[in-house]
Amino acid sequence: MTGRSLADHKVDLEAYALGLLDPAEAVVVAQHLEACVLCQNELRRIEETLGWLGAAVRQVDLPPALRNRILAGADPGDRRRWRLAWAWGGLAAAALLLLGVLLLAVTRLERRLEEFATQQERIVAVLARADWSTVVQGERAGFPPEVGRIFLDREGRDGLLVLGGLERPEAGRVYQVWLLRTDGSRVDAGVFLPDRGGSVLLLIEAPDQWTRYRGMGITIEPGPQGSTEPTGQRIAGCSWDWSAWVRS
Repeated sequence: MTGRSLADHKVDLEAYALGLLDPAEAVVVAQHLEACVLCQNELRRIEETLGWLGAAVRQVDLPPALRNRILAGADPGDRRRWRLAWAWGGLAAAALLLLGVLLLAVTRLERRLEEFATQQERIVAVLARADWSTVVQGERAGFPPEVGRIFLDREGRDGLLVLGGLERPEAGRVYQVWLLRTDGSRVDAGVFLPDRGGSVLLLIEAPDQWTRYRGMGITIEPGPQGSTEPTGQRIAGCSWDWSAWVRS
């Protein structure tokens, strides 16, 4: 559960609720849950859903008069077979329900692995094209002077933001990245939460080429979606001067 957005945690939480994680992974998720109210709420929702599914297949008691008429018309052997059929029917329904839930979890885990592989490929591609980077400076008390770097290709639109040493914001808040245009306006570049170690890898796709921007800032905003414009205190950022940039 490292270096990902809020939505990415859902698959891990489903696997955790179903007992599909190995012990080491389960410990990581449990430790994350101790400090993450958003994931605590999501886990409760998942558990409620699984509980609802488990209760969806239930036995219905027959009216006493109807049950007696059925039993009166059957010999002892028929009664035993009827009871066995009832029992096996309930077990089969429960087994099919569990199989469906497990298949759904496996499908989502496979999708997550594919997304993770695609993200890794994009990170490698961005770094291969990047020919410029600059330091992201901490700007709030308690933050280190340098919290990371941003890597980009001046003629492209993709970038990679690498951060470390960040504390998790208070419950219900997220970090939000803003690109600063040369005309002074700000463009939303995504929200994130650091992993337990305070690290972040965030791919950024700028609406325009990087030469249209003069810097970047990070603020703390209401989660999970962030804000349409900066409302919180700026905690880190950087600026760049393209006139001083020379392609090697």
